[in-house]
Amino acid sequence: MEKQLVFVKENEVVTDSVTIAEMFGKEHKNVLRDIKSQIEYAGEEFAQLNFEPGNYRDKNNQTRPKYDLTEEAFTLIVFSYNTKEAVQTKIRFIQEFKRMKEYIQSRERPKAMNDKESLLASMKLTIQLNEDVDGMKEDIKQLRHDIDKRITLDYSQQQAMRNAVNKRVHKLWNEDMVDKSIYENTRRIYSALWKNLKDAYRVNAYPNILQKDFEEAMSFVEGWRPIFNGGHPA
Repeated sequence: MEKQLVFVKENEVVTDSVTIAEMFGKEHKNVLRDIKSQIEYAGEEFAQLNFEPGNYRDKNNQTRPKYDLTEEAFTLIVFSYNTKEAVQTKIRFIQEFKRMKEYIQSRERPKAMNDKESLLASMKLTIQLNEDVDGMKEDIKQLRHDIDKRITLDYSQQQAMRNAVNKRVHKLWNEDMVDKSIYENTRRIYSALWKNLKDAYRVNAYPNILQKDFEEAMSFVEGWRPIFNGGHPA
């Protein structure tokens, strides 16, 4: 069975000092010596990223030190191994590093979908988007409902309301549409109209009438007459 030259550890392709020693026909202690020398030369940052100390069990089941090496660390260590056999072995390692990296990348890459899978995915996305839109519509509808219950007359609507009240009061007074023995002056008509308007919309002041009720309130004012007019409903 052909020996595995590289392996995956924490999603990174590495080899180890034991494999290097075996494949290049060197004693493991000499490979460790080369590694320690290169770690010293390469510096702490490179060493931490590319050499990882560990342990293995030898043929006598004894725990021994070893190093795991990235492709960069491997290249650094075997750089001086230049016999014909060593060069051939380096090529094998390099090919295995490349093959294993491509394998990892293929696992991480999203699987290409066929036409049927693509159509199903598109349909699912469309359904999800429609559900999201429907949900947003409900949220917006509820928001508008909440806003309608909170927003009161703006300045222009308040001005229009005052103008409508003035117009109605003077029409009632000038056309003798009120019992002037009860409503002795326009001030009393104003007072009655404003009171009836606030009572009708359950507010303590007309600016607190809701915007959604503006048109209805304007119609109320334009058609208003005193509830009692000379002892009889107007």
